[in-house]
Amino acid sequence: MDLSKLSNLGGPAGEDNTPGLLGFVLFAPEDWFETIAKAPKYSATQAKAGDSVLITENHVFKPGFGWLKIYITLDSNQLKADIVGERDGRGLKITFEGFHPGNKPESLEFLNIVKNIGGIMLVPDADETYLQVGAKGLPVELAPNYDSAKLSSGRRGTIVKGEAYATGMRIYTGDITEKPAAA
Repeated sequence: MDLSKLSNLGGPAGEDNTPGLLGFVLFAPEDWFETIAKAPKYSATQAKAGDSVLITENHVFKPGFGWLKIYITLDSNQLKADIVGERDGRGLKITFEGFHPGNKPESLEFLNIVKNIGGIMLVPDADETYLQVGAKGLPVELAPNYDSAKLSSGRRGTIVKGEAYATGMRIYTGDITEKPAAA
C-alpha cells in the first residue's frame, strides 16, 4: 500500500465531528438487487486518497424493490468495526446494534424472517453519510432479539443486531431508492 498519497490526517479544525447515528437504517436482502455496486479496489495509482472507500455507482434493484427504512431509537444505535485476522490477512468485523420499539405485526414479522437471510444495510451517521454494511458475497446478517421489558421500566421491542465481514469500511454515495409501499 502506498501511503504517500495521504496527507497528514489532522483533526476537525473547528468543523463539527458529531458522534452517533441517525434514527433509521436502510436494509435490503441480497436477492432484491439486480446489481450491487462496489468501491474500486485500492490502487497506488488512484486519483486521490480516499477513492477506494467510496461506492459512487448506484445499487440497482429489481422492479418493485428498494430499501426498507427501519426506524431505530436515537441514541440506541451504534456501528463498530474491529480488526480481525492475522497480520497477513486482516479484515474487519463490522457490527451494528439499534433498538426498534413496539409489538407491531410488521416488526415481529421482520424479526421472524430476516434472521435467515443476508443483505446490505446503509447506516447514516449524524452527518448523513451512509456507511455500508455488507457487500456482494459478504452480506450483513441480522440477528434481532425481542424483549417485552418490565412493566415498571424498560423498553418493549426488538434489538436489531447486524454483523458482517469486510476488507474495509465503505461509504455509499449513490442514489437511495426506497421500496414502494405494498399494494
